[in-house]
Amino acid sequence: MTIKNALFCALAGVTLLATPVHASELTKSDVEQIVRDYLVKNPEILVEMSNALRAKQESQQAESDKALIKAHSKQLYANQDPEVGNPKASLTIVEFFDYNCGYCKRAHPLVKQLMAEDKDIRYIYKQFPILSESSYFAARAALAVQLGQPDKYQAFHEKLYTHQGPLADEAQVKQLAVAAGVNWSKVEAKIKDGSIDQNLGTNRALAEALGISGTPAFIIGDQILRGAPRDLASLKGFIKDVRAGKSIQ
Repeated sequence: MTIKNALFCALAGVTLLATPVHASELTKSDVEQIVRDYLVKNPEILVEMSNALRAKQESQQAESDKALIKAHSKQLYANQDPEVGNPKASLTIVEFFDYNCGYCKRAHPLVKQLMAEDKDIRYIYKQFPILSESSYFAARAALAVQLGQPDKYQAFHEKLYTHQGPLADEAQVKQLAVAAGVNWSKVEAKIKDGSIDQNLGTNRALAEALGISGTPAFIIGDQILRGAPRDLASLKGFIKDVRAGKSIQ
């Protein structure tokens, strides 16, 4: 039953009880007019029903996300992805991102500040290049750095993420890598490694399984935050609710 039909049936029952005419004497048109008049006089009912429906849908989505995260925990947490933070933390955050994603770049300083303040977080970077060919090349280059020069990954990641505007081409990715102190010849030696293809393929399949179609997306504990947080306070609030075991609304 749609919300429109449910609303019609509920209000029809209420209005018929309040109508002196016997129900059998009313036509469909009469009932529709009664319901319409009732809604015009009491429009707040629509707002209440809309809020209740949204809360129910969000609760159902949160429960579905919990089950999906549990079912795919191995790919989420045990894949060969770069990570920072506390490896023994009580909370793990996984970020699906694209180096050309403006919303990802907007969220990046919030994540940096969060990690500087909260030492009980393990943070995993999931390369999810979906926006352009330069996104795909940058992701491969970053994973190649992680394979051959892991101590340079964070500096390169920072250069890519703080670059203003989209990455133009492979030459620009190389330029940013060199600026981060990366040995590019070592990147070229690793960039076609089969483990990189496996990593990107696993991440893409995982995103699809979790219902993630855009960037950024954050797996925070047993919940999914789709899209960039508005600000640091809202990100911290989401994390606080997850840690408290609250259903995310």
